[in-house]
Amino acid sequence: MYSIIKSGMASAMHELSVISNNVSNANSNGFKKSLVSFADFAGGLFPASVQSSANGLGSMVEETRVSDAQGAILSTENKTDMALIGNGYFALQNLNDNTVSFTRNGAFGLDEQGFLTTADNHRVLGTPIFENDFGQTPDNIEALQPIQIPSIKDDLVMSELEIAEDGRISARYGEQDPVPISSLTIGIFSNPIGLKELGNARFSATERSGLLTLGAPMDSGFADLQVGGLEISNVNITDELTAMIKAQQQFNGSARLMQANSDMVEKLTR
Repeated sequence: MYSIIKSGMASAMHELSVISNNVSNANSNGFKKSLVSFADFAGGLFPASVQSSANGLGSMVEETRVSDAQGAILSTENKTDMALIGNGYFALQNLNDNTVSFTRNGAFGLDEQGFLTTADNHRVLGTPIFENDFGQTPDNIEALQPIQIPSIKDDLVMSELEIAEDGRISARYGEQDPVPISSLTIGIFSNPIGLKELGNARFSATERSGLLTLGAPMDSGFADLQVGGLEISNVNITDELTAMIKAQQQFNGSARLMQANSDMVEKLTR
């Protein structure tokens, strides 16, 4: 009896911690909320047991997974802010170990060297230009390169930066014609809920996430790109608070049942 009650309390505590993390990141750009699913321990203990009389052994956390539902788009009118509407993730490179991660948070900026980066200096990867023109999206992620937008070219200062809806990036220097720079590349996974959370709204590929396919915004099956906008968290505060009340009631009910069980055992052992 004690172990059954304890499993119920443990399940409620786990759900409360997940909900608390969701609520605390309700204003985090690109954040994807987590969902918890539960299962029972041995619903039918023996093959010959009658379903109506079979007793289980409590509950357990079956899985905690990330919801890939679309978040709302917030307009910022900043040219280096980008939001994805649909399937896909931006690809980022960690300068410390050159590992690649993926994010929906498109709050980018230009560093001193002109690289398109995140707030914590992860560089955005894209398809390099080929023979001074936009190239085809490669099949291999190793072929992608950090997007660098020089502020000065041929002694001319950049006068205009343009990021098209198809992800093509070009810059104008002085009064010259626009110069191709790079193309944004996004990746989609066959099972995105299998991605591993790294924090800061970033994810890494795993065996469970399935096949990675690279493409450009507006390609068939890939997200549309909104320049000058950010995807905010997909957390719904009302839903989270409702779930929190239910989890608290489950925990409180299990605690009262444990107290009643303890009182009963104490009376029987006097």
